Amino acid sequence: MESPRDSQGQPTGGGAAPRPADEARRAERTPLATALAATVVAGNAAGVADALGATVAPSAAAGPPTATVIRGSGRTPDGSAVAKGPAAKTGAAAAPAAAPAVAPGITAAGTIPARTTVLPRVALVGAKPTLVRNDRLRYEHEERLGQGGVGEVLKTRDNDIGRVVAVKRLRPEVRDTGALIRFVDEIRTVGQLEHPNIVPIHDVGVDEHGEHFFVMKYVGGETVESIIKKLAAGDVEYHRRYPFERRVDIFTQICEAIRYAHARGIIHRDLKPANVMVGPYGEVVVMDWGLAKRVHTADAADALARAPGDGIADGPPEPPADLNLTAAGSLLGTPAYMSPEQARGQPADERSDVYSLCALFYEFLALKYYLGEKKTWTEVLAAVISEEPPTASFGSAHPHQPIVPMDLSWFLKAGLAKDPAHRYQSVPAMLNRLARRREGLVPIQCHVTFVKRVNAELTHLAERHPILFTALLGIAVITAIVLGVRALL
Repeated sequence: MESPRDSQGQPTGGGAAPRPADEARRAERTPLATALAATVVAGNAAGVADALGATVAPSAAAGPPTATVIRGSGRTPDGSAVAKGPAAKTGAAAAPAAAPAVAPGITAAGTIPARTTVLPRVALVGAKPTLVRNDRLRYEHEERLGQGGVGEVLKTRDNDIGRVVAVKRLRPEVRDTGALIRFVDEIRTVGQLEHPNIVPIHDVGVDEHGEHFFVMKYVGGETVESIIKKLAAGDVEYHRRYPFERRVDIFTQICEAIRYAHARGIIHRDLKPANVMVGPYGEVVVMDWGLAKRVHTADAADALARAPGDGIADGPPEPPADLNLTAAGSLLGTPAYMSPEQARGQPADERSDVYSLCALFYEFLALKYYLGEKKTWTEVLAAVISEEPPTASFGSAHPHQPIVPMDLSWFLKAGLAKDPAHRYQSVPAMLNRLARRREGLVPIQCHVTFVKRVNAELTHLAERHPILFTALLGIAVITAIVLGVRALL
């Protein structure tokens, strides 16, 4: 018979002793994990900063040398845990300390319980179904799906439900105060956005090493960035699957997700082809809300990014190795797709997302970056601020596709205006124009759009008044014949 267990799945006093492996894992957890869990649960950003701010330098005093703590990890470079407090700073033996208050979900020993499966499995004992306790790690990582400027996403097996999920966590080298606060904000932001085109969050937790993570739906398929590369390479199958109108449909779904977020006062601030997934069944999902914030409100992580002494660069930011990666620091966003006001370090609003959406759409249609080839961080930012992009139709002489429809070029021109006052003032305004375009009601802005609009109006007339249209068409044909005959005579 299996020994009784408590609510966390651990053996009670009357059962078998804890497994050595479990005890070893608990021994590795540090007081930093306790402080982080307690302060984040309480929503105390200052407490998070205090917990992450401790750094222990090598001691100059006599005795065994003490190790340097890796900032925000609570561990030495070799991965071993270190003590905190005066004893750790001086190298002296640590004195017994009073037991701290225990936060919910944390044991009296100062450790965080391991996430293990809670659902039993069904086994047949003879002909009788029996429930068997199956103690396994809840989440087992299989492979890295990708990483950005501050986070990484892992393909993970959920052993309780028996499904594949995606787990996001901070990259080890960027686990500082601002990054953790922004990570917590991302979890709470995405958790409020329940929309078919926004990736949902399933769970949140702290792993056995005291590192925070959250669990999302695993979205198969590929990114828009990947689709663009294959289209640009001339992949025949991809050109068959993604003609212009299919690309417009995908972009419309992206806009629907952002419209939903804006209606709830949240802007994305990092829209780009790499942050949009297209699933195997045509589903479109906007990912990576790590820079999202409530518009027109102060943001604690942004304040930290602009404040000195918090592990984040002051003044001009360090450029990422890849200009398509998200930048962290005093300049927030991806340089190649940020709006001019973001590039200047000014506050962003909904119109900043409008600009980034159109930069993404331009590349999706023309199969090249909207500002041409840029090699350096400085060139990209200067172009974003002041360089007007070429008209998509005239500048899209791509060997593997026709030119971009002229009405879409005019659509992009309005969305990529450098002055926010001259852009679409909202995503609903963009969606309204795309909806009218589906009906053929494009604005007349050149001779091409004039012809397209006339053709659309004639088509609508034929559908609404077929007899009248037939009569007018007959009169026009007869008139043309008569005029032709007279010209011959």
